This record gives sequence, C-alpha cells and structure tokens, in this order.
Amino acid sequence: MKHAQQEEFIHFAMDLEFLLRKKKDWRLVVKNILFKEGDIIENAEKAEDKAEVE
Repeated sequence: MKHAQQEEFIHFAMDLEFLLRKKKDWRLVVKNILFKEGDIIENAEKAEDKAEVE
C-alpha cells in the first residue's frame, strides 16, 4: 500500500510540473501561493487577481 501511495505522489508531481511548464496562468498562481508567508486563502485570492489582470 505504501508503494502505491508513493507512486501516486510521483504522478502528482509529474502532472504538476507539466502544468507549471506549459500553462502560464498555473505558473503565476502557484508561484504566488506556495511557500509564501501569510494566510493561504488570502494568498490564493491575490494570486487569482494577478492572473486575471495579466
């Protein structure tokens, strides 16, 4: 079971990497949410606003 979960983590990471490389909006939003100080919800709302402007 643990091995199957690890495989799913790998596939998730690969899918996320693909989206970040190919989709500018995804890259912009994720860049402004992940690893940022502060409230996750507030960061997400700000990131979405930035994506809508560009």
